[in-house]
Amino acid sequence: MKRELVVRTEKELLPSFYAFVDEIDKNGISPELLYKIIQRHRPNAQYNRALYNRYMAVAGGVPIFDRMPRYEDDPNPINNKVNSDFFGEIVDFSTGYFAGEPISYSYSRTAEAEGVTGGAEAVDAVSKRLTDFTVRSNMFGVDMETTKNAKIYGYSGRLFYIDPDGQERVMAVPGYETIILSKTGIAEPKYAVRYYETAAVSGKKTWTVEFYDNTYIYTYEGLLSRLSFVSQAEHGFDYCPLQGIENNKECMGDAEKVLTEIDDYDKVLSDNSNELEAFVHAMLLIALDLDDDEARKAQKSGILIVPQVGANPVQDPAKWVTKNINDAFTEHHLQRVEDNIYRFSKTPNLNDQAFGTASGVALKFKLHGLETKCAMFEASMMNAAQHMWRVLCSSWNKRGLNADPLQFCMEFHRNFPLDKLSEAQAAQAWLAAKMPMEWVVSQIAGVDDPQYVLDMIEQETGDVAGLYDAAAAELGPGE
Repeated sequence: MKRELVVRTEKELLPSFYAFVDEIDKNGISPELLYKIIQRHRPNAQYNRALYNRYMAVAGGVPIFDRMPRYEDDPNPINNKVNSDFFGEIVDFSTGYFAGEPISYSYSRTAEAEGVTGGAEAVDAVSKRLTDFTVRSNMFGVDMETTKNAKIYGYSGRLFYIDPDGQERVMAVPGYETIILSKTGIAEPKYAVRYYETAAVSGKKTWTVEFYDNTYIYTYEGLLSRLSFVSQAEHGFDYCPLQGIENNKECMGDAEKVLTEIDDYDKVLSDNSNELEAFVHAMLLIALDLDDDEARKAQKSGILIVPQVGANPVQDPAKWVTKNINDAFTEHHLQRVEDNIYRFSKTPNLNDQAFGTASGVALKFKLHGLETKCAMFEASMMNAAQHMWRVLCSSWNKRGLNADPLQFCMEFHRNFPLDKLSEAQAAQAWLAAKMPMEWVVSQIAGVDDPQYVLDMIEQETGDVAGLYDAAAAELGPGE
C-alpha cells in the first residue's frame, strides 16, 4: 500500500554509513555489501524521489491527485483535484534567487599564489584551464541543477569524470541515486555509490551500480539482490569523484516543513470547486411522487425530490432551497494557510502589496528568511568546492599544471533586484573615503571579474592620454 506523502519518518532521513566505511577499508567492496548499502539508503531515496515527482506534479506525485470521492456510491461523483503549486514556487524561487546569477570561479593572482603555483605564467595557465573547465561543463547549468535538487529533497550529487576527449567535466546527479560513504560529511567522500535503473531495447529493466574509490570505478549490473560484476576502470583522479552537496545539515528540502499546510490548502480549494460544480449551494425543492429512476435523474440536474405525504397536496410544491455558505470563514482560512506557507518556508510572497512597494533596506529585510536559507546552502557549496578543487588539481597536476586547491576562489551573486543609482552613489562615497579601487569595483552587482574592469579602465585612460599626447605633438610648443 502506498504511503501518503506528508512528512518524513526518522527512517527516511539520510542514514549514516560509518560502519560501511570501516568494512570496505578492511575487506573491500562486494555485491553483497553493495546490496546492504543500497537497502539502507532506499527509504531516503524513495521519499526523495516522491518529492521530485511532487515537484513535477505528475500523476501520483501530488497527494490531492489521489483523493477519493467523498460519496463513493455515486456512479459519477464530482471529485475535483486542484493542485496549488506552492511546492514548485518555493523551490523555484529559492533556486532562482541563489543560482539565477552564475557563480564566479577564479584562481588567485596574489604573490602567494604565484609562489606555490610556479610564477605568473603558471597562474595564467591554471586560470585558463579553470575557465575552459567551467565553460566546457557549463557550470552555470550544473550549479542550477544542483541547487534545484538540493532545494527539492535536501541534497544533490556531483560527479567529476574524464570525457572522451580526455578533458575534465562535471555533472549533477540526482540525490536519490547517490550514496556517499564518509566519516566527515557527504561533501568529502571516501567512497561513493551511484545506482540507477535502466531499460534495454527489449524493454527489460535492470539496475546499474557504480562504486567509486580514490582510483577506480567498479561497475555492476542486474537485480539489486543479485548484482554481477561488469568492469573495473580508472576514473583519472586521485580522490573519489562523486560527492554530495547538502541543502542543510539535516539534508531536507525547503518545502518539507509546510507540506501539511499545502495539502490542507489543496483540500479546501478542491472542496469549494466541488461545491460550485455540483451547484449544491442552491437546489430546487419539488414535492412529487416519482419512482427511483426518475428521482435519480432529477437529482443530477440539481432538483431535490420530496415525496407527497398524505392525500392533501402541498400548498407550495416547488421552491428554491439555498445553502448558507460562510465564504468569509473559508476565505480567511485559505489566507491564513497561504500566509503560513510563505512564512514557514521563508519564501517571499510576491503577491503581497507591501512587498511590491518595498525597496532598498526594507526589501532586504523582507528577504531575510530567504537569505538565511541561501547562506546555509552557500556554506555547503563552499565546503563541497574544497573537495572539487582537490579532485580537479589531481588531474591537472598530472598534465604539468601545479595548481594549489587553496588558491581557488568563488564569488556568489544573488539574483536580487538592483538599485544601480544607490550602488553608484555608494561607490563614489567609498572612493572618496580612499577605499581600494579593486574592492569598490568588486562590490558592484554584475561585476564578475573586478580585475577585468580595472584593466578596461586603465586601457581607456591610456587611450585618452595618448590622444592628448598626439594632439600636443601636432600643435608644437606654446600652441
